[in-house]
Amino acid sequence: MIIFGTRTKVLTNKSQSAVGDCDYCGTAQSLFAYRQIKYFHIFWIPIFPYSAQIITICNHCKKLSYQSEIKPQTLQSLSSGTIRKTPIGYFMGLMLIGLLVAAIVIAGISAAKKKEKYLKDPKVGDVYEVSYPKDGKTMRTLYRIANLTADSVTFDVNDYEADSQKGLRKLKEQYADSYAEQRKLSRSELEEMKRRISNIERF
Repeated sequence: MIIFGTRTKVLTNKSQSAVGDCDYCGTAQSLFAYRQIKYFHIFWIPIFPYSAQIITICNHCKKLSYQSEIKPQTLQSLSSGTIRKTPIGYFMGLMLIGLLVAAIVIAGISAAKKKEKYLKDPKVGDVYEVSYPKDGKTMRTLYRIANLTADSVTFDVNDYEADSQKGLRKLKEQYADSYAEQRKLSRSELEEMKRRISNIERF
């Protein structure tokens, strides 16, 4: 099964009529012009064209001429409107990638705003995803707010830790209620820890 690769597509012209006489066999009004597109695809979805050129074919002798072989005056008249432009659908992959990147950026901005909002107004039960260095690795665990005062925040610290985001997701699924240790932080210490907090969930 071919997942990605390149393909070639020949587009018909707008008028479907001959554009001139064939210089090769001399047959009158036998020359037809087309645009040939070469493009990358993934799962048959066009990503973007990497080559586009005008070609002509004689209906009588079947002589194929590429853009570099077509007379400049003929090429100019063909480019003025007879030949179809590359359809926007051939840029579908780029548009999808652009939408995906935009969605990721918007999601990141939204998550950052939510994090700032929850940090400014913490609630008992909020669960923080916290990272910290350990033995040369970046470890991750969960802090759950157990108590709040005007000057401090007391957290239940999860009994387990993970060395990756995937591991943290698994930890949340299997050990979401495994809290034995507590840690008390001042509001200023919590502010300093902000850069190590990747996400806050409020239930």
